[in-house]
Amino acid sequence: MKTSLIAENLSAALRPRLRLAVAAACVALGLAWSAQARADLFADNDARRAILDLRAQVATLQQASQSQAQQVQQIRNSLLDLSNQIDQIKGEMAQLRGQQDTTTRQLNDTIAKVAAGQKDLSQRLAPLEPVSVQIDGQAFTVQPAEKSGYEHALGAFRNSDFAGASTAFKAFLDQYPASPYAPEARYWLANSLFGQQKYREAEAAFKAVIDAGDATRTPQAMLGLANAQVELHELRAARATLHKLAKAYPASNAGKTAKERLQKLR
Repeated sequence: MKTSLIAENLSAALRPRLRLAVAAACVALGLAWSAQARADLFADNDARRAILDLRAQVATLQQASQSQAQQVQQIRNSLLDLSNQIDQIKGEMAQLRGQQDTTTRQLNDTIAKVAAGQKDLSQRLAPLEPVSVQIDGQAFTVQPAEKSGYEHALGAFRNSDFAGASTAFKAFLDQYPASPYAPEARYWLANSLFGQQKYREAEAAFKAVIDAGDATRTPQAMLGLANAQVELHELRAARATLHKLAKAYPASNAGKTAKERLQKLR
């Protein structure tokens, strides 16, 4: 009985302490659980924040990737357009080269035709274009027909065709009275008449040469005039002509010949 009583008294004495200990233990356990909960709560917040940040980064990367994809697509489209433009330009250049080749051929044909036309025109105009000639050491410009007419008459004289020469020289002087060949034509006309023994006509022709005042042919024309006067038996007139010639042109061949003829006519 005592033992039971002691146990009950002890239990009653320890019961408040036990309760206090249990309460303390509960408080400590609650505090520990609260701290762990707060720790777990902080860990969850960090994780959420990290996840949100990661999601934001992923979204940013996706946007950047989409933007890059769009830019790449734009570049591809631009390259495709550029390729199409290059192909178009190549086609246009090929077409232009074809047109250029055609134009070049046409131009060459035109140039060839123009050159042929100019050559033909030059050949047609050649007989009409003035030519440069030398007459007694002096340069003159005459018409081709003028030159040809004089040379034809002179050729007849050199071939001793005095009749043909006189006819040709008369026609030449009628057509070209102011020609630089005129003094020569008059002189050879007089000689052509003399060669036909038409001394009276030759006399008049030689006087025409002298009256024209051509210094080159005057001495020879005076000598020819004296010869015609001799053939006409006009010896006084012949001596007068020779005397005048020898005095006016003593150093010329005609003047020296005149002196010799004067001695024979005395």
